[in-house]
Amino acid sequence: MIRSAILRTVVAVTAFFTVSQLPAQERQAPAYPLITHNTYFSIWSMTDQLTASTTQHWTGAEHSLLGLINVDGKIYRFMGKAETSYKTIVKASDEAAYTVKYTETAPQGEDWKTASFNDASWKSGAAPIGDDPKNAKTSWKSDNIWVRRTFTAASVAAINELFLKLNHDDNIEVYLNGKEVYKTIGWNNRFQYFPVDKANLKAGQNVIAIHLANSAGGRHLDFGLVDKAKDNTDKITVAEQTKVEFTATQTIYDFKAGNVDLKLTFTSPLLLNDLKLLSRPVSYISYGVQSNDEKSHAVKVFLGASTNIAVYQPSQDVTTKKYTANGLSILKAGTVEQPMLKKGADDMRIDWGYFYLAVPQATGATQFITKSTDAAKAFSTGATASAAVNGKSLSLNTVLNFGSVGKQATEKQMMLGYDEIYSVQYFNTNLRPWWNNDGKQTIEGQLSAAAKEYKDVIQKCVAFNTEMMAEAKKSGGDMYAHLCAVAYRQSIAAHTLVKSPKGETLWLSKENNSGGFINTVDVTYPSAPLYLIYNPELLQGMLNGIFEFSETGKYPHPWAAHDLGTYPTANGQTYGEPMPVEESGNMIILTAAIAAAEKNAD
Repeated sequence: MIRSAILRTVVAVTAFFTVSQLPAQERQAPAYPLITHNTYFSIWSMTDQLTASTTQHWTGAEHSLLGLINVDGKIYRFMGKAETSYKTIVKASDEAAYTVKYTETAPQGEDWKTASFNDASWKSGAAPIGDDPKNAKTSWKSDNIWVRRTFTAASVAAINELFLKLNHDDNIEVYLNGKEVYKTIGWNNRFQYFPVDKANLKAGQNVIAIHLANSAGGRHLDFGLVDKAKDNTDKITVAEQTKVEFTATQTIYDFKAGNVDLKLTFTSPLLLNDLKLLSRPVSYISYGVQSNDEKSHAVKVFLGASTNIAVYQPSQDVTTKKYTANGLSILKAGTVEQPMLKKGADDMRIDWGYFYLAVPQATGATQFITKSTDAAKAFSTGATASAAVNGKSLSLNTVLNFGSVGKQATEKQMMLGYDEIYSVQYFNTNLRPWWNNDGKQTIEGQLSAAAKEYKDVIQKCVAFNTEMMAEAKKSGGDMYAHLCAVAYRQSIAAHTLVKSPKGETLWLSKENNSGGFINTVDVTYPSAPLYLIYNPELLQGMLNGIFEFSETGKYPHPWAAHDLGTYPTANGQTYGEPMPVEESGNMIILTAAIAAAEKNAD
């Protein structure tokens, strides 16, 4: 009874969120988990049809996984779309330094928006403009600013789709050659792209004019213009998705690609009673193929994984490598910069450590590296020569050759992994991930173990999925069980597992789509039932850091802290408002809950 009651609690918020978003045609989930390990290695499909959108990180940034299948020479797309690619027309500051003219005094009339306006009396300043001295090159602290940037454009006819590349805080009006092309109230916290009618651009001299108003919080402006490349996968036949289902640890799609059926299974083995397996940063993608017309067919399957999985912004340069180790063929990618634990915020992707795509050599797989825009073409033409490429937005490509496939199902799999090297900073000490706490393990060892244990791991996952769904159905019915499956990976993937310098378990959450805080107590509290059921040690790991903060005297107040910092830096509370009653009450109740669950208060 207690176990069932806790399960009912853990999905209460998720139930409201999911059901409240159901469109006319019922969907399975607000988003579909594909690769789910922690707040950084987290890839989802945001659409009901896996081919309807590019796969994304939970923040909405593209983390593209492109899946294609060749059946008797005809290619079908079964996963993702082409990664969005932009060609720069006017560079923003992430690509090159630039200056603008600006004034904080309202200009008279409307001609300040036009190319003919004389802005000689305006100040000159380097971009970005803002009030954060760590990021802004020109300081702006008033309520309003007017900005002009002149530039020369070459041929306009060659542009496919014109977009404004914009990062702003707060309210903004943007004009191109005197014509309003974008306006909004609010802000964004990373570069976003907004369509602009290219008829407003002309060959020769142009001007972008902007009015930015600060209404709350910070101030920031950085912008440019880009040309969106054509989607080179649009002409590829789309495989028919016939089914999608997911369990606590797996998401499974069924497709029909001509005369061949494809079962695509994503497995992230997040088994809470096995911390060794839970912490291993490796997911499986399994491909099961069989004929659906009683005949044999030649089948090859392709996966193109974007190197943007290892960057914060697509403008960052990456290095790639192809090599073999422990019986595996491996592709590796990471940023040139490697700014270890240097960036922390809510809307943040990892840009240190390395992303891996591995497959057993015994499968005879072909691996190669291309630009993302060339990946589909390379599979179509059979071009696989590239062994290593450096640059931006590249694709790590793997081809599995199934040979002649008949009515008997045949399966092959590959593995995606991520080595963060260091996961978090905990009171000024950099901590390695749990699986490499001693610093003596290697990601190649983790990938090799994952390959050798594949069948055993899948069996464990299926057994757990079945057990959890049976318990949930018995407790609350089919819809309730479905919500439990939705909640399970979503909660776990918002955490990372490390050991403190004292050897204590730390199960540290990131407050997602909020402030990006690490180990927030009022996030721990509602997620606690899941961990009380399956492993109370993990709930202890959510409390240990908060106790440490108080016991060492680093937190100067006589109540529980709200958080330990901004992920991935846990050096002390960064949220500005104390919550003495709520957070202290949460900590006391959760401590009692652990003692009750473990039948031990030591």
